[in-house]
Amino acid sequence: MDDSVIEISPIDLYGSRGVFIVNEGNYLYGNSSLSYYDCDSKEVYNDIFSVANGIPLGDVAYSMTIRNGKACIVVNNSGCIYVIDSNNLLVQKTVTGLTSPRHILFIDEDRALVSDLYGRSISIVNMNLGAIEGTIKTGGNTLPFYQHSTENLVRVGSKVYTNCWSYDNKILMVDLNNLSLADSITVGIQPFWMVIDKNENIWVVNDGGFAGNPFGHENPSLMRINTSNNTVELRLDFPSENDKTGQIAMNQTGDSILFIRNHLYKMDIASSELPSEPIFSGDGKNFRALSVDPANGDIYISDAIDFMSEGIVYQLSSTGTPIDTISAGITPTFFCFN
Repeated sequence: MDDSVIEISPIDLYGSRGVFIVNEGNYLYGNSSLSYYDCDSKEVYNDIFSVANGIPLGDVAYSMTIRNGKACIVVNNSGCIYVIDSNNLLVQKTVTGLTSPRHILFIDEDRALVSDLYGRSISIVNMNLGAIEGTIKTGGNTLPFYQHSTENLVRVGSKVYTNCWSYDNKILMVDLNNLSLADSITVGIQPFWMVIDKNENIWVVNDGGFAGNPFGHENPSLMRINTSNNTVELRLDFPSENDKTGQIAMNQTGDSILFIRNHLYKMDIASSELPSEPIFSGDGKNFRALSVDPANGDIYISDAIDFMSEGIVYQLSSTGTPIDTISAGITPTFFCFN
């Protein structure tokens, strides 16, 4: 592709407060995109990465992290990370050579860990140089099902935890002192998403696999892991194997967890029972991404519709009252607040 023949139009987001919406697109179609919702003006701007840089975002954009004015967009099937200016969205560098990157977590001013679906390792990347400096092996070539895949990356002190989603039931712990695996925790089948509460305990939702899954199939579940001893201290099974799950999130104060079980629910972290009533209905919707605005506690939840059409994002109050409906790109899959 000849980038020079396409007009480049930097975006002006200086002083703006809003949320970036990472739209996954369709696998092998190369139609992922980036949207931006201005929380003050209520305006939404779609496909802004391509508008700013004159190039497509790539195949399966998956997550995004902002640090010190730089935004890192992880593009899974393209095997790269775009580092862009978060104010004008212009590409500053591109990290390549990754197998199937998923999420990124900075561990100091220069370096970040990058999880991977098929790499059986976590990459150590110098984001200033845009270069891979090393890897932390999580599995070997003899393991079945590409174990152990890695997904979310959450930090508690000198420990980083990652969930192994694909055909797996493990949470792995990395010791940052020597950048090596130090422990593993057995959870439910296919741990999909993790968050940390105010007590620095980890909550994980397990999607339970699927019918015919060679690794197994069980009811989805919600678990709490005590990070002081790396043990599962609470397991809440969903009522049915067919319950649809999605991402989970913590409220502003870290004392309530938001999760998807067909509908959107909110639960106090001290509770030992699943709530009976949702705060927002999922009837006729395919909920996927979920996050909470750290500035005001508003909830953002996406509807992927049929995973082929342009998706919708619902902005809700902290109690689930609808505030706004936002048109996004195909399969909105991640939120990143500016």
